[in-house]
Amino acid sequence: MFREIEALQAKLNETVDEDEQRALEEDVTGKILWLCWCGICAEVDELLPKVLDYLQREADMRDHA
Repeated sequence: MFREIEALQAKLNETVDEDEQRALEEDVTGKILWLCWCGICAEVDELLPKVLDYLQREADMRDHA
């Protein structure tokens, strides 16, 4: 994905036509946003079980107190 973004960026830097530049900018932005979204999802997938485990332990401690 990074190579695709670099290739699009290189093509953008060489492009003179404003409409094509805008389209390439949107493509680059879309790919960057997709990477960010994938990173967020990965973080949530990793963190969510830990949070749920913590909440369950807290609830168990309250029930036993």
